[in-house]
Amino acid sequence: MPNQEFLNDTILLIVGVFLALFLYSTARDFLREYQARRWLKFFLAGNKARLASRHAEARRLLHKAWLLSRHMAHNWQIRALTLGEFAELLRAQGKFRQAERLRRRQLALHEQFGAARSPEAALAASNLATVLDDAGKHTEAEPLHRNAVEYLKQFPGNGANVGAVMNNYARCLHHLGRAAEADALYRAAIETEPKGKETDPLQSAIRLSNLAVVINDSARYAEAEVLHRQVLATRQQQAGPESIPASASLTNLAAVKMRQGEYSEAEALFTHAKEIRAKSLAPDHPQLLTSLNNEGVMLSKQGKYKEAAAVHDRVLAARERTLGPEHPDVAQSLMNLAMAQSFAGNHQAAEENLNRALPIARRAFGEQHHKVADILNNLGAVYAKQDRLAEALELHRRALRIREGVRGPEHPEVAASLGNIAVEEMRLGKFQDAVQSIERGIAIAEKTQGRDHPEQAQRLSNLGVVYLNLGRYNKGARFLERSLQIREAKLKPGHRDFGLSWMNLAVIRTEQARFIEAAELIEKALQVFRAALGEDHEYTAVGLSNFGRLLFREGKLHQAQDYLSQSLAIHQTCSGGQSLNAVFAANNFADVRIEQGQYQEADALLLRVRQVRQARLPKEHPYHATTLHSLGCLRERQGETTEAETYYQKALDIRDAALPLDHPYRAKLLEDYARLLQARGRDQEAAELGARAQAAREQHAAAESAEQSPSL
Repeated sequence: MPNQEFLNDTILLIVGVFLALFLYSTARDFLREYQARRWLKFFLAGNKARLASRHAEARRLLHKAWLLSRHMAHNWQIRALTLGEFAELLRAQGKFRQAERLRRRQLALHEQFGAARSPEAALAASNLATVLDDAGKHTEAEPLHRNAVEYLKQFPGNGANVGAVMNNYARCLHHLGRAAEADALYRAAIETEPKGKETDPLQSAIRLSNLAVVINDSARYAEAEVLHRQVLATRQQQAGPESIPASASLTNLAAVKMRQGEYSEAEALFTHAKEIRAKSLAPDHPQLLTSLNNEGVMLSKQGKYKEAAAVHDRVLAARERTLGPEHPDVAQSLMNLAMAQSFAGNHQAAEENLNRALPIARRAFGEQHHKVADILNNLGAVYAKQDRLAEALELHRRALRIREGVRGPEHPEVAASLGNIAVEEMRLGKFQDAVQSIERGIAIAEKTQGRDHPEQAQRLSNLGVVYLNLGRYNKGARFLERSLQIREAKLKPGHRDFGLSWMNLAVIRTEQARFIEAAELIEKALQVFRAALGEDHEYTAVGLSNFGRLLFREGKLHQAQDYLSQSLAIHQTCSGGQSLNAVFAANNFADVRIEQGQYQEADALLLRVRQVRQARLPKEHPYHATTLHSLGCLRERQGETTEAETYYQKALDIRDAALPLDHPYRAKLLEDYARLLQARGRDQEAAELGARAQAAREQHAAAESAEQSPSL
C-alpha cells in the first residue's frame, strides 16, 4: 500500500504536469497570436505597398509574411492568403509565369486541406485562371473560370465575389474571340456591384473599361469612346493623372481613336501612356512593352517602316524573354514586325516571321479566331508583294471566312478582307469581280468607320485603279481624288500613301494625254517614295517606270530610256527583275526600243516579259495582250507580217474577252491591226477593223464625257 509521501509526490507530479500543459498551451497560444499579429501586420503592409505600386517594398514585407506563415503549419489558410498576395504582386510586375506557379500552390492548399468545392476554392481557381489568361493560356483558363462562376452563383449574398469572377471569365472569353458572350458577362458583372457608399470606384472602372474594350472590338467606336473617357476621368481622380490605371485608359482610348482613323490623336494618347509607364515600370514589363508595340504600330501608320521594324524587333525580343516564346503577344510582335519588314521591301523575312506567328496563334486560340485571321490576312499581303497572287487570294478568302464567322458580316475587318480580295482579283485581271468586292467593302465600312477613314481612302484608291484598268479614266480619277482628299485630312505630309495616290492619278492623266499634269504628279510621288522608302525600293522603281511610260507617250524616247533603265536597275536589286512590276517596266522599255529600232534588245526584253507573265498570271489576263501587242508591233517593224498578224489576233482575242469593247487599248490594237492588214493589201478587213476602232473611240469618248461631271 503506497505511503503518504508517495501520494503527495504523485499529486505534485500531476499538478506539475497540468501546470506545464497549461503554461505550454498558454505560451503556444500567445506565440501563435503573436505570430499571427506579426503576419497580419506584414501582410497588410505588403498589400498596401502593392496597391501603391511600391513593388520592392511590397516584396520585402510579403517575404516576411511568408516566412511567418511557414511557422504556422496549423493554419494553411494563412499560407494560402500569402501565396495569393505574392502572386498578385508578381502579376503587377508582369511576372506571369512566376505568379502562375504561386496560384497553383494556393489552389493545391485549398484542395488538400479545405473542401475541394467551396467558395474559397472557387475564388482560388478563378484567380489561377486569370493568371493563365495573362500567360496566354486561355483555353486552359476557360473551364476554371466557367466552373467558378457557376459554383459561386449558388450562394446568395455573395455578389461581390460573383461579380469579380464574372469579370475574370468575361476577360477570358474576350481573349478567345467570344465577344458577344464577354459583353453580356461584363454587363452582368457590373450589375452585381454594391451600390452607394460600398462601391469601389476603381474596381467599377475596371469592369466598365473591360466592357468598353469589347465594344470597341465590336466596331461600336462612339459608344466605346464615351465609356473610356468616363473611366479615364475616374482613374485620374481616384488613382492620379500619372497612375498606371490612367495609362491603361489612355491606351484604350488611343485604340478607339486609331480604329476611327484619328491617327494624330491616337499617337498623342499612346505617347502619354508610354511616358507614364516608363516612369513606373521595369523596361521589360508587359504593359510598357504594349506601349512600345503601339509606338511601332503608329510608326507604320505614318509610313515609317524601318523605324517601326526596329521598335517591333525590340519588343519581340523582350516579350520572348519575359513571356515565353509561345505567348500570343509574341505572335502579335512577329506579325507587326513582319508587316513593317514587308512594307520596307524585305518580304522574305516578313514571310518567315508570319509563319512563326501562325502556329503560336493557332495553339493559343484555335483556327476560328480573329487573330489567326489577322495573320492569314497579312501573310496573304506578303504573298501578293511576291506576286504569288493565287495563293494570296486564297489566304485572304480564308481570313474573310473567319472574320465573317467571328466578327459578323458588317465588321470593318470584313471590309478590310474584301478590299484585299479585290486587289488580288484586280491583279489577276478579274476587274468586275474586284469592283463588286470593293463596293461591298466600302458599304460595310461606311456604317462603322464613316466616309472619311484612311482605310476607306485605300478602298477608294483601289476602286480608282480598277476603273483605270477598265478604261474608265474620269470615273477612276474621281475615286482617286476623293481618296487623296481623305489622306490629306488624316495623314501627315510625306506619308507613302500620298505617293501612291499621286502615282495612280498620274497614270490616268497619262492615258488622257494630260502629260504636264501627269509629270507633276509623278515627280511628287517619287519625292515621297525616295524620302519614305528609299531610292532602291520597288515603289520608287514603279514611279520611274511610269515616268518613262509618260515620256514615251510624249515621244521623248531618250529621256524615257533613262527613266526606264533606272527603274529596271532597281527592280533587279529588289526582285532579280522577275516581279510583275519589273516586267511591266521591261515591257515599257521594249516599246521604247522598238521605236528606236533596237529590235534585238526589244525581242529579248519581251521574251522575258512573256515568260514571267505566263508563269504568274492566268492565261486570259489582259497583260498578256499587252505583251502580244508589243510583239506584234515588233514583228511588223521587222517585216515579219504573218507573225505580227498572229500576235495581233491573239492580243485581240484576250482584250475582247477581258476588257470593255470601248477600251482605248482595244481601240489602239484594232488600229494597229488594221494598218498591218492594209499594208498587206487586205483593205476590206482593214476597213472593218478600222470601223470597229472608230466605234470604240466614239463610245469611250461618250462614256468619259458622261462620267466627267458627277461627284462621288
